[in-house]
Amino acid sequence: MKKILLLSAAFAMVSGVFAKKVKISVDMTGKTVDANGVHVAGNFQGWNPGSTQLNLESGNIYSTFIDAPANQVMQFKFINGNAWDKSEGVPSLNQVGNQTNGGQNDNRWFYVDSIANDTSVIPAILFGESAPAGKFAIRFAVDMQLTTVNANGVHIAGSLQGWNPSTTTMANLFSNNKVYEWIAYLDSGSYQFKFINGNSWNDAESVPSACGVGNDKNREIIANASSAFKVCFASCTPCPTAPIPTYSATFVVDMLNNDCDGGFDSVSVAGGRPEITNWGNGVKLNKIGTSSIYGVTLVMDSGEFEFKFRFHKNGNTSWEGIANRKWILSKDDTLGLTCYNSTNPGGCIPKPAPSDVQFIVDLSNETPDGQGRVYVMGNFTTPNWQNGAIRLSPVAGKPGFYSTTVNICPGSFAYKFVNGDSSITASEENFNDTNQRACVVPNGVGGFNRTYTRMSSNPVTLAYVFNTCNLADTTTTGLNEKINLINNVKLYPNPSSSIVNLEFNDFAQSHNVIIMDIAGKTIATYNEILDNNMTLNSKEFSKGIHFVQITNNRGEIKTLKLVVQ
Repeated sequence: MKKILLLSAAFAMVSGVFAKKVKISVDMTGKTVDANGVHVAGNFQGWNPGSTQLNLESGNIYSTFIDAPANQVMQFKFINGNAWDKSEGVPSLNQVGNQTNGGQNDNRWFYVDSIANDTSVIPAILFGESAPAGKFAIRFAVDMQLTTVNANGVHIAGSLQGWNPSTTTMANLFSNNKVYEWIAYLDSGSYQFKFINGNSWNDAESVPSACGVGNDKNREIIANASSAFKVCFASCTPCPTAPIPTYSATFVVDMLNNDCDGGFDSVSVAGGRPEITNWGNGVKLNKIGTSSIYGVTLVMDSGEFEFKFRFHKNGNTSWEGIANRKWILSKDDTLGLTCYNSTNPGGCIPKPAPSDVQFIVDLSNETPDGQGRVYVMGNFTTPNWQNGAIRLSPVAGKPGFYSTTVNICPGSFAYKFVNGDSSITASEENFNDTNQRACVVPNGVGGFNRTYTRMSSNPVTLAYVFNTCNLADTTTTGLNEKINLINNVKLYPNPSSSIVNLEFNDFAQSHNVIIMDIAGKTIATYNEILDNNMTLNSKEFSKGIHFVQITNNRGEIKTLKLVVQ
């Protein structure tokens, strides 16, 4: 007998590891509660309609706590009484079997996760209804049949759950399909979200432009009625029943400006498709002849997808700091050549020799980190970003200002300032104020980066107020006066017979450029240029004298003479 008891105790201990507390509630508003009380029956207690009674919590809410197996789907029904003839009729939207997955099963369901030791809570759903009072049930479903499902499962992240890519697991209710689902109970309003094939932002889908909203191309849903939402992963529509056409896709990128510090070991491409490893290890590109161009040809499904190039050195991976690149593949095609870390068409313009770049950040409107940890980080270091963050020093006589000077080799680079622990994302600039994004670009993973392109080997100062596009005031003693005014805008080569470079160097948020002939007639206009530089093709203009008028967002104007040969 003692042996049996010991075995029973051991089993109980092991079983507890795989169970989790779940609070389950029902709202009986509008119902006459049966004299035998309110019960719940499900696969966690043997489907007994009279053994698990819910207790009156407050008002018309009845609840109880149950132990349910973790990492599994809990199925259940509420019962107004203690017999099956008193069970609720579960709305189709909430049933295990639904048009979203083609199954046949009329039970309610809830996925029991094991992400923490806390208690999972099922909100108080109205008896026989889809959602709690005043809320709407939205059944999200994503079809993964065209994608290899990540070992970490499928998740959803968005404004409906705090934008956390790892906390909201979607359930595959029927093993004979690859549809993953989750039911949210939402207030009326608009919500943005993405599906995640894994549990990090690197695993997020690339939402096509046709159905994406915002800079990061999120999905959007309006909650004004209980409803179902279903699409194919990384698509605007359900997965096709017929095979998707495939084409040869040739990726090319010019790496001319990334031969810094001994160059790199290899170049790869990664993105939101299985063929390019779903943002994983990537596919290696090969050097084309003796040029600085690298390329690879892959057979890929047609349609739109996102990707980025990376280079690798000494075990470190450096990603482009720009927004995700997009490609709509509809035929055998070759990607238009661009320079690494740039979206401008054509190969790289040879970068200048390395130069000193002074980074200055004004934290006077912030609460500085208690340990004085202020950093700048970017893709100009190896390793880059967090692992290569460079600490700034306080500026004498300028409270709240921090500065450092770095000798930088890459022509174009991305960066941002950090107030606090450089390994914690929350310490980074986030640009939550949508009015302060004119000087940044989306980074493809929900955030934003500052960018700069060096057009000469002259020293440069990048001075900003933390988390804004506002220039830092560097006019007080203690800072090197390197901020150039619009009078230092550069145009070269001049005279020109081909490409003309315009280097603004005034740290304005945007510029307008007008090209006029010698008679003052406007022949070309370029508005809202957000980059620090631009190129003109003088072959588009007639030979002779022209005038280039630059106006920045501060209203400063500079006119330069251009001679076209």
